[in-house]
Amino acid sequence: MSREDIKLSIKRVMTDRPFLLLLAAVIVSGVVYTAITGFSLQVRDAQVYSRVSAFGEQHFYKDHWQYLAGFALFGAAATVIHSMLMIKLHNLERRQTALLLGYATIVIFVISLGYALSIMRLAFR
Repeated sequence: MSREDIKLSIKRVMTDRPFLLLLAAVIVSGVVYTAITGFSLQVRDAQVYSRVSAFGEQHFYKDHWQYLAGFALFGAAATVIHSMLMIKLHNLERRQTALLLGYATIVIFVISLGYALSIMRLAFR
């Protein structure tokens, strides 16, 4: 992409105020999710519960605490990738799809936060 394409892309996003507010909401919710899951981590020498499953011989699986850092990394990666994808869709004149992706991303963060905190509650009790 040339400099002019980038400037035009930024100008398009800045002129669409509802889209810009949703993009900001996605970024804020991603940062909040990453901060909550990141600050919920505790360093432990012993293995902690890292996964819960209804299948298999045991329902709780243990692993090192670093495994749980993946929840915070998921939040950071999803924020960046979904924001870039929303901007790309908006520039391709697929505004409704970009808005749907933004709302779906916020819902995914809410569901993921509940899942991550329940796993961390088991792991660090």
